[in-house]
Amino acid sequence: MSCFFNWKCMQLNHAVVLTLIAGSLVACGGGSSSAVDPAVAVNSPVAPVTPPVTPPVTPVTPTVVPPAAIPDLGAVSAPFVKANVARYMVNSTGGQNSGVLRSVVQGSSGALSEISGIALTGADAATRNISGDASFAQGRWIKGTVTSASGSYTFEAVNASTHYVVYNILTALPVSGTVSCDAGTFTAPNYTGGLSGWQTTYFGTASGSGSLVFDASGVKVSVTINTEAGGSSGQLNGNTAFSPSMPDSMNFTGMYMGGGNGMQLMLGDGGAGRYLLLVGYKTTLANGAHYQGVATFRCS
Repeated sequence: MSCFFNWKCMQLNHAVVLTLIAGSLVACGGGSSSAVDPAVAVNSPVAPVTPPVTPPVTPVTPTVVPPAAIPDLGAVSAPFVKANVARYMVNSTGGQNSGVLRSVVQGSSGALSEISGIALTGADAATRNISGDASFAQGRWIKGTVTSASGSYTFEAVNASTHYVVYNILTALPVSGTVSCDAGTFTAPNYTGGLSGWQTTYFGTASGSGSLVFDASGVKVSVTINTEAGGSSGQLNGNTAFSPSMPDSMNFTGMYMGGGNGMQLMLGDGGAGRYLLLVGYKTTLANGAHYQGVATFRCS
């Protein structure tokens, strides 16, 4: 039977359509298994993470051990007593200084730490070959820092040495007489060049003699210095004269001021009618090594 224009058939078709529509709604997601569980909050705060507590570290202070003090060596029979007019001589590998002694500082060992503005400082400061009395003071700086108006330097080289002597000047000369000198006191001569370091000895020994001859023209000075080091030796002879009007002058022999063999010679007042003959010297040994040092002779 045709359902066209039949009421019963129209009711049946309407029920089918409604059933199909309901099915479509279910298939299109009317209810989904992936829905969010309402029990879970979308914006729930995350609990903060507490970092582990690191115990404080106690800083460790390194132990600083100061360098062992190097003792001064040598002695004086009496502290130096500076007169109204005094002189000084300071000789290092790099040069020579001499002139009027304006100020001086002497320690309990007899070593000088300041000479007319030239100062030796430092915890490691050390002096060798200390000698002297009330009329002069002599020695050799080997450690520390030397400061002067021209700058400063620290002893680092294996042959490091700065030789010094201070003394009171001689103000007048006798008109006649011959005076012999003692064996002298010497600083150890230090190597200054001429050979490679491994070929020589950095310090040597020295000895010598001196004499003074006075007459109306002044005083004639003769000096001999013998230097030995590393199995080699050398002899240096110096002669000069001082006039009666300038007994406090400084005289030079040879090529001393030019860096070659020679001497720097001065006269001083030794007290109690004695004289001082003070010598700075540079000499070359037979093997070609150069050395320099300082010597003081007491003459009477």
